[in-house]
Amino acid sequence: MSRGKAWMILVIAIVAIVLLVNVASFGQEKGKVKKEGYVGSETCEGCHPDVFTAFKKDPHWGKECESCHGPGEKHAEAEGKGFIFSFKDKNAAARPDVCLQCHEKIKTFFQFGRSVHKLSAVGCTNCHGVHEGRATEHLLIKNDPDLCFSCHGDVKSKFYLSHNHRVLQGALRCVDCHTPHGSRNRASLRKTNTTVKYEVCFNCHPEKRGPWVYEHLTQKVEGCSMCHVPHGSPNKFLLNFRSAREVCSQCHGIPHFATASCINCHTQIHGSNFSSRFLQ
Repeated sequence: MSRGKAWMILVIAIVAIVLLVNVASFGQEKGKVKKEGYVGSETCEGCHPDVFTAFKKDPHWGKECESCHGPGEKHAEAEGKGFIFSFKDKNAAARPDVCLQCHEKIKTFFQFGRSVHKLSAVGCTNCHGVHEGRATEHLLIKNDPDLCFSCHGDVKSKFYLSHNHRVLQGALRCVDCHTPHGSRNRASLRKTNTTVKYEVCFNCHPEKRGPWVYEHLTQKVEGCSMCHVPHGSPNKFLLNFRSAREVCSQCHGIPHFATASCINCHTQIHGSNFSSRFLQ
């Protein structure tokens, strides 16, 4: 290699290094510049020391206050009067939009816009406490099921019936069956598919799922709740009537007047591989 080419390569290398150093320095300086109207969380701490201290224990710690509340310069100049996004002053339609800026990529949240909770004016902060650094799961203001029962007292009362799903005893939680952030399913149930209603029930009752040679079409078309109530019932099978005979007569009338319960003979009522009348 000639001396001229060597010098040319050396000059190009030096120029490249200088450019890289300048670009890196520019990026660092640019990162230090605050956006217009933003003052940083340290300024917020001056007026909200208790909130700031509690927030250090929160999973959101590391985010700036202004990530959720917006630029705080005018708020600080007005001595805390207005000019920021206040969750206390906003309705349920506006509050979730801020939270979903970060959480919308979580697949269980994508139905929240059409959920019963949002349509009923229940926002994120009605159930979750953000600043307090709570020890509860998902920053809930109360543990499940107590949080759910604070609005759904009518459902809570059903768990006191003689036969029930063991939610009050702690064996199940509401969120084992329902998703609070909404779903396409009836009653915001967690899971279903196009061929089997109430797929979530089969998580605990797989023996009732099938597939069967002879299917009970009520289960397939209407779902489990056509015959059963999920929360509590006077009937030991959680039937929506006191006796199986009353349940069966909804669809089948009373074809004969046997003294025994229908399911004494039609024992495989969910489905059978041998009998079209579910006799075995």
